[in-house]
Amino acid sequence: MQSLGCKQGFATGFFRIVTRIRDRRFPLVDEDKGVAFAFAFFDHAGNVHDFPLSDGTISPGGIKAPFTWEIAEAFRIEKGKIKVVEAVLNNAPYGLKGGWEGK
Repeated sequence: MQSLGCKQGFATGFFRIVTRIRDRRFPLVDEDKGVAFAFAFFDHAGNVHDFPLSDGTISPGGIKAPFTWEIAEAFRIEKGKIKVVEAVLNNAPYGLKGGWEGK
């Protein structure tokens, strides 16, 4: 996955293990420098098992128990496209609230 671009990575179908992305915040966006920083929560309901990828290959296992990734990501943007993503993920209890939930 690391060798794929963003579009190609999502197109594989692997990310179907993420059942919800929520409470996104972008505390830093600098258009002149082409960088952005974001926080979000990626929920995994624990109900996605042995799923097909877009090429028909079955990805074994999947997620067996619910959990949430608390995630911070830095993006490098060039010519309107995401060029690099660096992410830090923290496993958290499923549905953990971030404290900035929208209404």
